[in-house]
Amino acid sequence: MEVSDFNIHNIWWKGKDYLKDDKHLRDYREKKYRWQPRVLSDIKLVPGNLYSLRGPRQIGKTTLVKLIIESLIKSGVQERGVFYMNCDSILDSDELLKTLRIYHDYANSIGINEKYVFLDEISGIHDWQKTIKILVDSGEMEHTCLFLTGSHTLDIKKGFDLLPGRTGRYGKDYLLLPLTFNEYISLIRPDIGKKLEKISSIFMTEINSTVKNTLVFNNELKIIFNQYLLTGGFPLSINEFHTGKEVPDYIYEIYSRWVIGDIVKWGKQEKILKQILRTAILKQSTAVSFDSFAKDAEIKSHKTVSTYVEDLENMFVFLVIYFLDLNKKIPDFNKNKKIYFFDPFIYHIFNRLLNLKEAEISPSLIESVAVVHFARFVQEKHPKMGFNDIIFYWKNKRETDIIVKSDNKLLAVEVKYQEKITKDDFQSLYHFGSGLILSKSELKIDEKYSVIPVHIMLAII
Repeated sequence: MEVSDFNIHNIWWKGKDYLKDDKHLRDYREKKYRWQPRVLSDIKLVPGNLYSLRGPRQIGKTTLVKLIIESLIKSGVQERGVFYMNCDSILDSDELLKTLRIYHDYANSIGINEKYVFLDEISGIHDWQKTIKILVDSGEMEHTCLFLTGSHTLDIKKGFDLLPGRTGRYGKDYLLLPLTFNEYISLIRPDIGKKLEKISSIFMTEINSTVKNTLVFNNELKIIFNQYLLTGGFPLSINEFHTGKEVPDYIYEIYSRWVIGDIVKWGKQEKILKQILRTAILKQSTAVSFDSFAKDAEIKSHKTVSTYVEDLENMFVFLVIYFLDLNKKIPDFNKNKKIYFFDPFIYHIFNRLLNLKEAEISPSLIESVAVVHFARFVQEKHPKMGFNDIIFYWKNKRETDIIVKSDNKLLAVEVKYQEKITKDDFQSLYHFGSGLILSKSELKIDEKYSVIPVHIMLAII
């Protein structure tokens, strides 16, 4: 590989005026709805530090990287001091090391001291961590800001953790996930988004007060929520839906190829993957063991199921929640678990691919959206905690769909996506002394047991 090979991916090397011709930036500017995730304003890059950005493919990581690059160059950073490489085109860690050294030698030869290197989708390269370790330990990265992105989030997280003392004083790991319903509202209807309050805790008094202030937008939020259930939080599906009133087939194909392609790349079988996805759709919101899941999926070993589910969880295709040990307030990994799809659009992708159900808005889909939103709400408050440490289900005689843990306080939530809520629907909440029922449309504000339309609740977290 030679320096001239880098020009096509670093069009700004011709001069900052050429940034407008970058494909990702051009596509972004042509979109009707341009999402600027909150993480963009949080990222502050300092040479000599290592940063990572995790998140599913097609969520906009590359676009975010290009927006950062544009900002750097417009702020005065030398154009050739910013280097971008998509690692899908790099074969192995040896080629990665060679590529980075070629760039560094070139930058040094033209007098560039501080460098910003962006390696996109590095998780596809086996043992990439060794390359980074070599470069840091040799001192070659002393004046370089290294920014890594990847879709296999466990690989990136482990890689980041395996470089203790090498990430620098300001190095940080960032997460980019599909839009929440609140973010979706702000993108599609910024006039409403600006007026919405968000809760800051899981205290009933704050929830009830914020819900009351949100009711003025009830009709609009119900419509927007039904749209969100179809498009999910992926920018491409959102733009396509709101431009042509539907999500075209090729968008579903792009996303399904992402999941299948990455799983196969990691040494797994497409056939087994589809068996697991099919069973997850049919069993969503049902507590299962990996043994029973394996039988339903017609897979010989529960260990195979566990491995695939873990990979899909790390790719943010699934979110797995566990039974809550109430005495210790920690998950009991030995009991049955629930497997949810992380985003409604991901659910629709594989529901269509496997020809299982009509594209209906089912109670299990609503439950999955609620589970993920509460998990993300608390995780934003406690970023060092994993989802499995903050959201659970519980069952005695009756099952409680969601138990949220924040600052050692628990909030019990039942999802009842139905027109009428009866006294019997509250039974699972009584053990906790208070809680919420998320309904289809019914509203009842109470000091201990409130009934709140799901589209109102998810709009404020």
